[in-house]
Amino acid sequence: MTKITRQITFPPEGDDFFFDLQQEVRDYFKSRGETHHGNLNMYMKMALLFAVYFGVYGTVLFSQNPTVIYLCFAFLGFWSVFLGLNVGHDAVHFALFKNRRLNHWFMHVFDTLGLSSYNWKKRHVEGHHIFPNIIHFDPDIQQTPVVKIFPQDVHRPMYKYQWLYMPFIYAIFTLRWVFYRDFKDVLSERVGGVNNRPYPRFEVLKLILFKLAYLAIMLIVPWLVTGLSFTVIALGFLFLQFCASLTMTVVLLSAHIDENSHFPEPDENGVMPHSWSKHHMLTTSDYATESFLVTHLFGGINHHVIHHLFQHVCHIHYPAMTRILKRVAAKHNVPYRSSKYFYTAMRSHFRLLYLNGQNSSLNE
Repeated sequence: MTKITRQITFPPEGDDFFFDLQQEVRDYFKSRGETHHGNLNMYMKMALLFAVYFGVYGTVLFSQNPTVIYLCFAFLGFWSVFLGLNVGHDAVHFALFKNRRLNHWFMHVFDTLGLSSYNWKKRHVEGHHIFPNIIHFDPDIQQTPVVKIFPQDVHRPMYKYQWLYMPFIYAIFTLRWVFYRDFKDVLSERVGGVNNRPYPRFEVLKLILFKLAYLAIMLIVPWLVTGLSFTVIALGFLFLQFCASLTMTVVLLSAHIDENSHFPEPDENGVMPHSWSKHHMLTTSDYATESFLVTHLFGGINHHVIHHLFQHVCHIHYPAMTRILKRVAAKHNVPYRSSKYFYTAMRSHFRLLYLNGQNSSLNE
């Protein structure tokens, strides 16, 4: 398939669905006397997330038991994703605080976890949220020769087995991100549908310094402080990356890539077949929205439809907003997709990998 380089546009809204949804959301915040930013509950949650992270890292430094080291590093892998999704993700969307400078500072949670916040913002906010599920344009679901995500993409015989081998590739997702993807983005003129030039020299310097600091904190400091062999610490670091990778991929993939996902394409003039709001309703899905634990660990990513429609709203408000969305969507007969359980959404993702591997043509 030839790569499309023209500008993408969406046709006008054909009904009052999004207008009514916006009005009901405004009424919700007005009735509560709150803004769409974080509130006291959110800031208490942030404090807890940071306290647990630093507490477990401190346990690593004060332990000389390799088993404890491995368990702590594995936990830090899971928890670093929760920290990034709850704090860094909302900050990137300027949703945490009214003060934009505070949001900018808290974006650096990603940098302290070894990932460039600049690249994340470029890919996620300027790319994925503008072009979700559009082949060649969505950088968060950018097609690679390793896997066939988009049903309309080129088929290769090896894809028949992708549902079996992709879990192993998912397991090195953050490892690849730390050591390769961020540097690749620096050298790329475009990232999906986003122009990546000019790339600020300061961001290159910041990327290098933060990654060196991250490796020093996670490898060198524990090695020097605990007195354990570097092999033990390095193995713990790998456990961290494996756990972070699997957590990150299953949390994010389940919201866009399943057997019922849509992957619309623009016409020859770059015009999409659906309006902006309808496109997001078709290409995004929710899962486990009734689960308090999933919602608060995953930073509201499971309420993904409302996040795409109101990306500058803090996720602490998503459960109430999702209830509004369901009601307004039903009123206007707009399809809303959601899986009751996280496991169901994850299974559906692998079902898509299986079907695409058989060269099946799914609903576009």
